[in-house]
Amino acid sequence: MMELLKQNYWWPELKEDIKKYIWECIKYQQNKVQHQKKSEELHPLEISQGPWQEISIDIVRSLPKFNRMDAIVVIVDWFIKMIWLKATTTNISSERIAKIYRDEIWKLHGIPRKILSDRGPQLMLKCMEEFTKVLGITRQLSTTYYSQTDG
Repeated sequence: MMELLKQNYWWPELKEDIKKYIWECIKYQQNKVQHQKKSEELHPLEISQGPWQEISIDIVRSLPKFNRMDAIVVIVDWFIKMIWLKATTTNISSERIAKIYRDEIWKLHGIPRKILSDRGPQLMLKCMEEFTKVLGITRQLSTTYYSQTDG
């Protein structure tokens, strides 16, 4: 891939960007060798009590820039599997995530019972902890690169 790109393009972080792109590529993730013990079994997410009661929040980062946006906030309802997407920037703050949730999801679907997120910096910050605490939302954190917590 690097040789093909180098024929027409160059930028200072070319090699690092290609490594990052490949690492985040869905086909690569599906085909890479898994290094987990065969005896470990997957544990699916619990069955939701109803629409928008249990949700997952994540941020897809390092996308090609469009109108200064290079990331997407992804919110998924566990019950009806509805996906809600919001274009944003990679350096989004936890306060901004909370405001997006308040303005775009909460007003339509109410407050969830549980939020599952990874341990990304925006989702681990004190603001997100306070947001869930004040609203009485159970916060469940998944372990990075540990498929048993992915549902």
